Amino acid sequence: MTTSIKSGNKVLSRDRNRFRKVYRYIRKKPDPEICDDGTIVSNFTWGAYRVEFNNQHAVEHFFPCCYDNPPAVIATTVMKGVHNPNFNVFVTDITAAGCIFRTSGYFTGYVHYQALKDGVYTMPDIGRTMEVKTLAYTNTNTETYTFTVNSGAGFTCVPIVTATADKDVNVFVTAVSKTQVTVEVSQANYTGNVFIQAIEKGC
Repeated sequence: MTTSIKSGNKVLSRDRNRFRKVYRYIRKKPDPEICDDGTIVSNFTWGAYRVEFNNQHAVEHFFPCCYDNPPAVIATTVMKGVHNPNFNVFVTDITAAGCIFRTSGYFTGYVHYQALKDGVYTMPDIGRTMEVKTLAYTNTNTETYTFTVNSGAGFTCVPIVTATADKDVNVFVTAVSKTQVTVEVSQANYTGNVFIQAIEKGC
């Protein structure tokens, strides 16, 4: 177990002597180790929310946070009560202010989503790296994308990849490695976008 001390100037330190077995009369004074000086933290706009459907196939939604450009939106359906969430969810009409979530039928339940602009995000405060990308498909059902994290060297371990399309198609990942991901859709000769998010898991 680690004992952390947070001082007023936001310096996070850890007492290295807490890892010792301490016997009476020979206790050592604390030996602080600086873990985070408060200057390196992740800072980016990341929208995460849920949208409720009540026997609807389209819901217009406005993001609870502000973007200067349309973000990539990753979404999934979630069961509410006894209703079956067996519907595709796809995202259309994305602007900096909001989007329209659509399902493949009249749906009752929730859509959970995350919204981020395309780019590479480092999160040193939790030791993770993430990449968000909008893949453009033109008359194809397969796209392979090479990650740009770590100057093209890829992730330190195989990332978790989630994906959502802007049309009513199934989206699935057929191959993923530290450096690349292959994403397919269920429609041949597909023309549209697929939004992907790749984030490191614990190696």
